[in-house]
Amino acid sequence: MISRYVLIALALGVGLYRAAQGAWLASAGLLALAGGLVVLKLAERRPAIRPIAYVCFAATAATIVVILIQGRQ
Repeated sequence: MISRYVLIALALGVGLYRAAQGAWLASAGLLALAGGLVVLKLAERRPAIRPIAYVCFAATAATIVVILIQGRQ
């Protein structure tokens, strides 16, 4: 199984790469995914911040929906 740390590093790396290409929406979704994973890891010690992770994941899902809708047009 892929480590959470590897997934965070991949999301950050690809997010920065997509930002360098000018794909700001895709970059925002990937950076929100990485942020959500980081907050989820931090929430192991401070459970009160767990809802922040869910907001980040919701932003990632919204970004995916917007990109899919744009692709159909």
